[in-house]
Amino acid sequence: MTQTKISKAYQTTISAEAIRRLGLRPGQRVNQIVDGKRLILEPVEDVDALAGSLGKGKRTHGIDDIKAAARKGITKAGAAGLAVGA
Repeated sequence: MTQTKISKAYQTTISAEAIRRLGLRPGQRVNQIVDGKRLILEPVEDVDALAGSLGKGKRTHGIDDIKAAARKGITKAGAAGLAVGA
């Protein structure tokens, strides 16, 4: 357990251990839940958490590109004698 102090501006810090164990990052949102006399901080995982997960410079593909690639893959699998949809 780590203790922290509330500042005059009603701010506190989160221990480095808690940050590492919860995988928190700057700018991430957390829910504040009051449970009796306990304050629980719960990381919020949202779509923004996935931003950049594919790396920089990756081109996005529209649905038409994805469908065309799927058709090409199915045709190639069929030509190789592989069972399609099994």
